[in-house]
Amino acid sequence: MWLALSLLVAIPLVWVGAGKLHRFAYWIDKKTDAEIEALATGGWRQDRLEVAPGVVLAGLVRPPASPTARWILFVPGNSTALLAGFRAELDALRGETDVGMALWAYRGFEASGGVPTPEALEQDLLRQWDHMKQLGARPDRIELWGYSLGSVLAVRLAAALADRGETPARLVLAAAGEQIPIMQHGLLGRFRPDDVYDAVVAIPRVRCPTVIVHGTADDALPIEGARRLAKLLGDRATLHELPGKGHTDLWADLRRLAF
Repeated sequence: MWLALSLLVAIPLVWVGAGKLHRFAYWIDKKTDAEIEALATGGWRQDRLEVAPGVVLAGLVRPPASPTARWILFVPGNSTALLAGFRAELDALRGETDVGMALWAYRGFEASGGVPTPEALEQDLLRQWDHMKQLGARPDRIELWGYSLGSVLAVRLAAALADRGETPARLVLAAAGEQIPIMQHGLLGRFRPDDVYDAVVAIPRVRCPTVIVHGTADDALPIEGARRLAKLLGDRATLHELPGKGHTDLWADLRRLAF
């Protein structure tokens, strides 16, 4: 009896304690296709992109009016309001400018299938890049914009494209991270090693000009990481430090400094 009672007390404690060993988790909130479709207003349209057999990503695309306009492939942060939240920020960023925009929810997020891992999300971005070319975007007019977790993935995408002999027009990193550990998705993820999203190892292969915008008061991804990324990139990078700004309040500055 005492053993059973001890187990009843110990198991929840171990469960909670194991979770606290991880700095970040995947902030997943499931959505229906109908909820994603409801976001396809104001020039946006719903896009479903198959990235692997049986794995389809839910996304939003807003084509430009001009066939020669630039495009932004936006790589979002880790968020429970991924498509809706970042669509709103992108609308504010764009204003009245004729620029194409596209973003997709990560595997497992919202109405996207699959399970998120660093390798899978990087491969999905390559598929998104190729899909944008099929939509009419010129490769030399596509910019990669990454926010938070997306900053690491955008760096890795730029490096992977360089390996293929392709170069984005520009790389823009907001609230950038060097290495971001995230608890593996799934019931037993808290008992396993973190998924590690690593920008540092990819930096030497990045060839395009890069703009980094980061708040000095960012307590999620401290600015020291952005400074080290800028140093590694050398003359390829321009770093804008925003005094007193945190992790989420830099969007107006992003438009002013990078758009």
